[in-house]
Amino acid sequence: MYLVKSGVLSGDLRLFVADLHIHSVLSPCAQREMLPQCIILEALEKKIDIIALCDHNACDNVEVAVSLGARFGVWVIPGIEVETKEEIHLLGYFPTVTMLSRFTQELQRFLPRLPLREEIWGEEWVVNEEGTIVEKKDHLLVCPIHLTLEETHALVVSHGGIPVPAHVDRKSYSLFSQLGFIPPQLAIKVVEISPATSREEVLHRGFSPALQYLCSSDAHSLEEIGQGVTHFAMRGMGWREFILALYGRDGRKIVHR
Repeated sequence: MYLVKSGVLSGDLRLFVADLHIHSVLSPCAQREMLPQCIILEALEKKIDIIALCDHNACDNVEVAVSLGARFGVWVIPGIEVETKEEIHLLGYFPTVTMLSRFTQELQRFLPRLPLREEIWGEEWVVNEEGTIVEKKDHLLVCPIHLTLEETHALVVSHGGIPVPAHVDRKSYSLFSQLGFIPPQLAIKVVEISPATSREEVLHRGFSPALQYLCSSDAHSLEEIGQGVTHFAMRGMGWREFILALYGRDGRKIVHR
């Protein structure tokens, strides 16, 4: 049972706080303090109900984070951040660790095996619940895969995941910086914006009001966790409720505050 820290709305809806883009020590660009147990404790301290661990092109630390989150009362949605051939960052959210793992196994076929130069990029750690290193990756995870945005989007969907273009307001590694538009054949309904930009600002720039907007921290340090959050109006924490709120159905919704 997950504890609700975020308040009650009208009727049977409750307000949940989510930060759905956090990196662990598997990402070489993350601080070495970003161990799963430290991330969970930081979320608890900041009264965040839901998080998603989204490392670059890999998910090895997600299962540990999900287990720790269930123990301490934070719902951890299994996630990943994929860099497409066009250098667009695409988030993928999955109902279960197993479904994410199957997706990631398929993804590895398209990931270049570039040697990891730790003095340039940093280290890539897989850890257990105690934070002990159980593996160090020897190939670079932060690089474009050999799949286009359209192909990556289709791969996420085919494995039961929800694809969300990351930090679309940024001047690099975003759908709009690289393409300048949303390919209509993808039927994208949800995008992520960074904490520096409000929904009103992106609408002013010409982004569609029909889109749903997530705001997340893209945290690479403990201090950054919670700097960007999204408020979900739901009956409880679970995948079905999350999907309904994500797409604004049956009274569930994203609440912009």
